[in-house]
Amino acid sequence: MTTPRRATAKRSAPGREVPPWQPLLAFFVLLAVVYGLIAFTGGGSFEPKLGIDLQGGTRVTLTARTEDGQKPTKEQLDQAKQIIETRVNARGVAGSEVVINGDNLIITVPGDDGRQARTLGQTARLYVRPVVTVVPATPQKSKPPVPDNNDESTSQESARQIDEQQKLRQAPANADQTRLGELQAQMAKVDCKPDSGDPLLGNDKSDQYLVSCSTDGKEVYLLGPQIIDGRDVKTASSNMSQQSGGWVVNVEFKGAARDFWPKYTAQNTGKQTAFTLDSRVVSAPSINGAITTPSTEISGSFTQSEADDLANVLKYGSLPLSFKSSDSESVSATLGLASLKAGLIAGLVGLIAVAIYALAYYRMLGFLSIASLILAGAMVYGIIVLLGRWIGFTLDLAGIAGLIIGIGMTADSFVVYFERIKDEIRDGRTFRSAVPRGWVSARRTVWTGNAVSLIAAVVIYILAVGEVRGFAFTLGLTTILDVVIVFLVTHPLVVLATRSEFLSRPSVNGLGAVSEVARSRREARRTAVARHAAAQNAAAQNEGAQR
Repeated sequence: MTTPRRATAKRSAPGREVPPWQPLLAFFVLLAVVYGLIAFTGGGSFEPKLGIDLQGGTRVTLTARTEDGQKPTKEQLDQAKQIIETRVNARGVAGSEVVINGDNLIITVPGDDGRQARTLGQTARLYVRPVVTVVPATPQKSKPPVPDNNDESTSQESARQIDEQQKLRQAPANADQTRLGELQAQMAKVDCKPDSGDPLLGNDKSDQYLVSCSTDGKEVYLLGPQIIDGRDVKTASSNMSQQSGGWVVNVEFKGAARDFWPKYTAQNTGKQTAFTLDSRVVSAPSINGAITTPSTEISGSFTQSEADDLANVLKYGSLPLSFKSSDSESVSATLGLASLKAGLIAGLVGLIAVAIYALAYYRMLGFLSIASLILAGAMVYGIIVLLGRWIGFTLDLAGIAGLIIGIGMTADSFVVYFERIKDEIRDGRTFRSAVPRGWVSARRTVWTGNAVSLIAAVVIYILAVGEVRGFAFTLGLTTILDVVIVFLVTHPLVVLATRSEFLSRPSVNGLGAVSEVARSRREARRTAVARHAAAQNAAAQNEGAQR
């Protein structure tokens, strides 16, 4: 009768892996999509947007204006600066700067377009007003420009002009027909050119009648007192209208305005209602019926950029002050292309040193790590170019530092993986069997390390401002791509290497020393087993002789 053999516990092997060509194909498809979008959208330029410190920018000075001619308070300027910075952040990591200088706000944006800076400084006082009447604008003679001086007399002159225009173009809500007739006569005298420097912009009294121009300067409106305040806007977004095919801004009201608007539109069907922004009529549509949906559409001759800008300023509220903007002026790069080249050279020298070390220490595995880093750099570059187009991301010196650190962390992930493979080979396994087992333990470490780095990058991005946000953004981006590269490129390449007889040679793959250690351990174990067996036999013989 035979005794059944006792089952021995075995170390569980890794499950069946995905064929290595599949993740590699997925990565190259993603890379092709990224560079296809670069080539066939947005003009096809392969250059990323650079920040103010590298390429310079455009500066616009905003001079605060108050109705009483007094200097703005520090609290008002701080609040205005905070709102403008919120608008900047909503546009993405665009590298813009907002600085308080006396009674002025100085906005600097990358590039040579001053319109963006002026848009960020827009007061954005939105009101909904009923339209009393509308007529074509009458061309007016141009007035001589008033010299800009930042002294007290200029503030008083500005207050005098605001007061004068309010008396000419506004009337109380209970005004009689005679006063309304005077406002209608004033409509033919208003200069509606966009560059006329209207002192009433952003300074009208919302609870009174108002003579206002359209934003394109072609029409003059007589508007009733406001029925909805812009502070009742819950959210705003821009999109393409399915009916007209043009860009529109969808506004959703909150509070009392949310309940008032459906009732008002039901009672005023067929009448015009104007949306005014900083005392100018943005849109004056006719009410075709009761609007019962949560959002209301503001239409106009918007481009995509103009619709995005309007939605942005409405979303984050109006400024506590009105501002007069100066002409835009070019600002030279604070660091310049020399600093950019120095930073890139430093990063290149570091990568070359890493490559030399990897080739000397890991040989074939080092070559695979270099190939992975090159592909990672190509993917990062393509994504940065696209982000510059889509969200206005600008690459500055701090962002370059984040990229270099992130790519260095990718190299760390390779080291973790390769050392796990070495550990398995030291335990006596072959290169082919060591790779899947080493990958099982290495990927947990890679996930954990990158998760910590990503959390740190997110926290820095949330708490920081200015250039530090650019550093955190690029660090987080490269951290995510680190995981993508290790899983979709490096590991599949190593698996393919195990299937090559040439690359599996210890002298080629850089694992010769580890294989020699494993061979020495196996010989030592065999010698120890042989000695133990010999000792047992000798003991048994001695015991038999004694008997």
